[in-house]
Amino acid sequence: MKLSDFIRANIEKISAEWQTFAATLLPDKEFSTFVLRDGIAAILNEIASDMDCSQNAQQQQEKSEGAQESNPDADNAAETHALARLRMGLSSAQLISEFRALRATVLRLREEDGQAVGKRDIYDITRFNEAIDQALTEAAVRYSKKIEQSRELFLGILAHDLRTPLNAVYGFAGLLVSAKNPDRNLEFANQIMISASRMSFMITDLIELTRVQLGAGISVSPSEVDVSQLCSEAVAEMRAIYPEKIFQLEIEEKLIGKWDKPRMKQVLSNLLGNAVHHGSPDTAIMVTAKMVTGSIELQVHNRGPAIPEKLLPVLFDQFVKGTAGFRADEGKTASLGLGLYIAQEIIVAHGGTINVHSSDHDGTTFTVSIAAV
Repeated sequence: MKLSDFIRANIEKISAEWQTFAATLLPDKEFSTFVLRDGIAAILNEIASDMDCSQNAQQQQEKSEGAQESNPDADNAAETHALARLRMGLSSAQLISEFRALRATVLRLREEDGQAVGKRDIYDITRFNEAIDQALTEAAVRYSKKIEQSRELFLGILAHDLRTPLNAVYGFAGLLVSAKNPDRNLEFANQIMISASRMSFMITDLIELTRVQLGAGISVSPSEVDVSQLCSEAVAEMRAIYPEKIFQLEIEEKLIGKWDKPRMKQVLSNLLGNAVHHGSPDTAIMVTAKMVTGSIELQVHNRGPAIPEKLLPVLFDQFVKGTAGFRADEGKTASLGLGLYIAQEIIVAHGGTINVHSSDHDGTTFTVSIAAV
């Protein structure tokens, strides 16, 4: 049996070992079998197909140098896998180790198969190693490009979004100092507070992002929390920052969650801030909390333009920001594109889920669900 046929025939066995190894890369997080095996079948099939294709000396040389691209306009299985692992928080070294483990697993299983080694096997192993090296190169290059794009995007966002509230603080502080009409002092002071709060949100998001990317993750210290009190406090803070906005609460009585209260208040602040910035300015923002089949469900709903469908699959990724038509109020954004990402990390740390439904007819609703303890 050719090695390429052996790979196709043993995809399930190879995937099982890949899953075991992948689980060791992020030992503090639990992932489903589907997530841990993400992309492995497609990668193996592409490798097997590559091994079956004839190649000349020039193509072999290009492949050994990682210069051969089958379709530069579309991500192949290895590149798609690299992007998925990046979103999971794997480092480039961990990504590379997956391909090393894949190589070792296939060759070991082939050896255990007990077939005699002949000239064909030596040729197959050479082609297999070339295909693995090519896949690894493509994955590493795609990973690096995405990191560089994210870095450039982040710096651009930071320069733009942090400068705006900082300039506002300087401007309103100057007006406050020189104001001849004391009746406007409160207005200027309120605007300074809004801008300072926006910068505070950004700094908090940056600190949390750094913790996650350094591998520390989001730490939580759960204790009994009165959900009604938590929601009321979060809304009260937002009302102080945005006195012109209308916030409504519908909270079931005696809802007690085993949560990290400051962290969950951070989630609510991020979701409420998102609703303020992207929702219709003349409609109320609704916060609801209720028990649903053994879980406490929190919802933040706002009216306004629907989130573009193309953004929904990546809405909780790092540095994702709305496109034209999504931001309802560009001038008041308090986001570095990190708020929803960090909210999701906090909810996952509590063992819960967060998702979104958005349409022009129904508005946008973020739903958090955490098992009641």
